[in-house]
Amino acid sequence: MISPESVVRSLLRAGRRERPAVTTLQRRERRRTARRAFFTVLTVACLSGLAALAGTGWNLLREDSAFAVRQIQVVGLNRHAPADLLEALYLLRGKNLVSVSPQDVAARLSRFPWLKGFLCRKHLPNTLIVEVEEREALCTLSTPQGCFESDGTGFAWKAPPGAGGHFALGQGMLPSDPIVQAAVSDLLRIGLAGRVTSLSAARGEPGLLLTADEGWTLVVDPENLAEQWDRFQRTRAWADRFAKDRKTVDLRWSGRVVLREPEDPPEKDPPAPSGEGGPQHG
Repeated sequence: MISPESVVRSLLRAGRRERPAVTTLQRRERRRTARRAFFTVLTVACLSGLAALAGTGWNLLREDSAFAVRQIQVVGLNRHAPADLLEALYLLRGKNLVSVSPQDVAARLSRFPWLKGFLCRKHLPNTLIVEVEEREALCTLSTPQGCFESDGTGFAWKAPPGAGGHFALGQGMLPSDPIVQAAVSDLLRIGLAGRVTSLSAARGEPGLLLTADEGWTLVVDPENLAEQWDRFQRTRAWADRFAKDRKTVDLRWSGRVVLREPEDPPEKDPPAPSGEGGPQHG
C-alpha cells in the first residue's frame, strides 16, 4: 500500500532532478548578461577616456605658442599684387594656427571687391597659406573719382594705373550700380564700345543718357538697349536730313522716335545793355 507521504517524497525527488537543468540555463543567461554589462561599461569608459585625452590634446594644440602663425603666404594672384592682402592679414600673425578659422580670414578680405573667393591651408607648425581667386574684369569705367574695373555682376574696383576706360560715367553714377553694370554689359554685347562713349542719368526722369558718336545724345531705358539702338539707326538718316540741329533723341517710346532739345543747351551771350555798343554808336 502506497502512503501519501511516499507520494509526496517521490514528487519532491522528481522536482529536484528537473531543477538543475533550469538552474543551468539561468546561470548561463546571467553570465552572458554580466559579460555584456562589463563590456558595455568598459567600452564607455574607454571612449570617455579617449574623448578626454583628445580634448586635452586639442586644448594644448590651441594654446601652445609653438603653433603661432609666423608666415602668411598668398597664392593665385594674376592681376593684383599680394601686398594689400598680406597687409590685411597681418593681424593674424601670432594667433594660434590651429584656431584660425576661414571666418577670420574672410573678415579681413571682405573689403576687396575684386576677390571672388579664397581657400585656407594650414602647414604646421606656423604657416598659413591663402589661395585666392580674382574676378574677371568685363570693362573699365571712367568716373570723376578715377577709373574702375567692373565684372558686370555688381562688383567694381579701382583699375590699375594707366587703364583706359571703355565708357565714361557722369557725375553721381556709381560703377557698382547694378543698373549701370547691366547697361554696360548690354552695350558691350551689342558691340557699341567706341560708338557710345559715356553714360549719365537723365534729369528728373527715369532713364539714361548715352553720348554716341557724331554728337548724338540718346535718352534710353536701361532695358532693351539693342531694340532702342536699332530704332535709332532706322531713323538716323531721316533726322540727319530734316532735323540737323536736333541731336538729342528719346528712344523710350515704343514704335516712334522723339527728337528733343539738347539736355544742356549752349549758353547764349546776354544782350548788350541799351546805350552801349552797337553800330549806331560807332
